[in-house]
Amino acid sequence: MHAIVLVLATILLGLWPARIGAQCDQCEGDFNGDGHVTIDELIVAVNNALNDCPMPGPRFVDNGDGTITDTKTGLQWEKKDSKDVEEPPEPIVCPGQPTCANPHDADNQYTWSAGGSGPDGSAFTDFLPKLNSGNGFAEHKDWRLPTVVELEGLVDYGQANPAIDPIFSAPCTSTCTVTTCSCTVPDFYWTSTAGVKVPEAESWTVEFDRGFVELFDPTLPHYVRAVRGGA
Repeated sequence: MHAIVLVLATILLGLWPARIGAQCDQCEGDFNGDGHVTIDELIVAVNNALNDCPMPGPRFVDNGDGTITDTKTGLQWEKKDSKDVEEPPEPIVCPGQPTCANPHDADNQYTWSAGGSGPDGSAFTDFLPKLNSGNGFAEHKDWRLPTVVELEGLVDYGQANPAIDPIFSAPCTSTCTVTTCSCTVPDFYWTSTAGVKVPEAESWTVEFDRGFVELFDPTLPHYVRAVRGGA
């Protein structure tokens, strides 16, 4: 069977450039970039050739339930809404404000740590518990803060203010909800990744104005966005 696949792959891949030319660079055989082409990758390449190598769909897909799926990583991201239509929006430090009852409010800010060491700030004691309570947000109870690598992966350096794909930054109004709008404040967002203690404990953030990655005192309030899947 493998021999037949290899023969077909050789023939089809040999004809491939004549059929579709340079318009299909994403259909190269080494899909995972490890420097080797496996039998499975050859089969995918053959299928791509037989299908005229259709262009892939969009990277980000709005699921219609307040979440966005990244088809590149498989991660599912929480959307954010906002009732504050001021420019710039007025941040709300949680807990302690009535509006913090809505964990999806893009204007809410939370702390990473209460005492400066462990992950016991309001991001972990207020924000995530609200998402994971009852049946869970979008029927999932495994929402968490993203790692610094995961969150940095959302930065789009072709965008600015905010530097993120437009699907995460649709216009927000005073009547929108997490299913009907999508907001991103162009500022710093907490990740789950703790930094090295030099000399004080700090934690990593990702900024969505110009795409900076920086360490901050974990007791300071910053914005948050939850994710599930992956790590």
